[in-house]
Amino acid sequence: MKKPLLLTFFILVLAGCGSSVPGVTFPQVMNPKAAVFVEEFSDLQCPACAFISPVVTEIVRRNPGIIKLAFYHFPLSYHPFAFIAAEAAECAADQGKFWEFMDTVYKNQSSLNEDFLYSVADQLGLNAGSFKTCMETRAKKTVVQMGFQEGRDRQIPGTPTLFVNGKRVQWAGEEAFEGYVKGLAE
Repeated sequence: MKKPLLLTFFILVLAGCGSSVPGVTFPQVMNPKAAVFVEEFSDLQCPACAFISPVVTEIVRRNPGIIKLAFYHFPLSYHPFAFIAAEAAECAADQGKFWEFMDTVYKNQSSLNEDFLYSVADQLGLNAGSFKTCMETRAKKTVVQMGFQEGRDRQIPGTPTLFVNGKRVQWAGEEAFEGYVKGLAE
């Protein structure tokens, strides 16, 4: 299979179909019809991610017709609340609040623990019973593991890691990143 055809197939599978696991949306995607494809691998307890991820999300929000963002959880083993926070974000996604949940956790990262995750769900007005069931049954464990495995398969060096149209890029600041991505759309 030729590279452009393979890349097109890969993007369609990620953006259009989601995962092959019933009930699992993988990865979370913002602006699925936009031209430039940004992929982010992040950890909700990573300090660098708390700095960069909200900026990337804001850039994507400012450029809805240009930038598509796929978010992958990559919880690092030495961050004790990263995995459960990722699961909680996915539980919030079931109620349409993934991005809001992520923003709130990143802004309050120093408060991160299991009780805090429930308070974020409450603050965002999520259905408490559904969120609790999702968390207690570990319903989103698979999707978090899928993101982590995708990162391992792509040999990411740590978090945050960004790819633009399949190419790993270094963060050089908000203005440089936004200019680079917008330049690809022209």
